Amino acid sequence: MLARVPLDEAARHAAETPERARLELIAPFVEAAARVIKQECGEVVSRGQLHRVRSPQTSNDVSALIAVTGGVAGLVIYSMSAETAMGFASHMMGEPVPELDAMAQSAIAELANMITGQAGIALEKTGYPTDMSPPVLLLGHGSSIATFNLTRLVIPLVVSFGEFSIDVAIKEV
Repeated sequence: MLARVPLDEAARHAAETPERARLELIAPFVEAAARVIKQECGEVVSRGQLHRVRSPQTSNDVSALIAVTGGVAGLVIYSMSAETAMGFASHMMGEPVPELDAMAQSAIAELANMITGQAGIALEKTGYPTDMSPPVLLLGHGSSIATFNLTRLVIPLVVSFGEFSIDVAIKEV
């Protein structure tokens, strides 16, 4: 089960960024990820070591990007290895997925969409109305993402079949 303490740590790290991201902007994504992954995959999520990055390079094979606008603006990136992506797709589709084909890619995009949608509902409840773009998948290790000098808070999360991260690069507008 996802502990509450890491959210305090996430807020502290985020508060150190020039954008002064706050707990109420970060927590909804972590909580939504834990909820959606439990519901869709039957997996309990644990947290890895938080860190910040400014690099435009991705560090994984598969990244689902969703732009967030409204009371906050920025980008949320769900990033994972191809093996972890196939694990998520297998759990979501209820059958083994041997390759990251169009159906598996669609499952990853939908996972990102569900997490961001639930996070958006939580943000709305705390006074940050949000809209979000449809997910865009980047395939290939080391793809470049322009986050326009926003520091990304990287929140690594672990499931039984691998690790993935949520990179939150949003700020209050």
